[in-house]
Amino acid sequence: MIYRFRVILDNDTKDDIFRDLEITKDSTLKDLNELILLAFKFNGIEMSSFFTVDDEWNQINEISLFSFDDSTETMDSVVLSDLLNDANKKLLYVYDFMSMWTFYVELIEEGNSIIGKKYPRIIFSNGDKPSEAPKKLFEKNNSEENEEDDFLY
Repeated sequence: MIYRFRVILDNDTKDDIFRDLEITKDSTLKDLNELILLAFKFNGIEMSSFFTVDDEWNQINEISLFSFDDSTETMDSVVLSDLLNDANKKLLYVYDFMSMWTFYVELIEEGNSIIGKKYPRIIFSNGDKPSEAPKKLFEKNNSEENEEDDFLY
């Protein structure tokens, strides 16, 4: 059995930049990491992490490439089929924490492998990766600011 993923670059352009990927269900997040690096033509020398997310893409837990302490799982220890299911089909992926290449990773389909095809594989590409990571704007939510003010009085 395989998983089909759509991996979308978080960017500020009108054009979608994404790749559709297939990988076996018993692969690890490290295998998916390497496939994303290949699909978007990264050299793989920078750190990366996956994040479990809620329905609104808010980060919950980090799964890093390497362990820095006992509190973080590593990509090579997490099997895709143990992490992803009907209730949990989304991950956030960040490559190069200085540039913050950010991708939305969504399980779009589960299927049977095709005899004679080698996995993992890139099945569709749309758009070209820009030469630099799209800029991220971090803005404070005004409603949060107003809520804080309410507690001051």
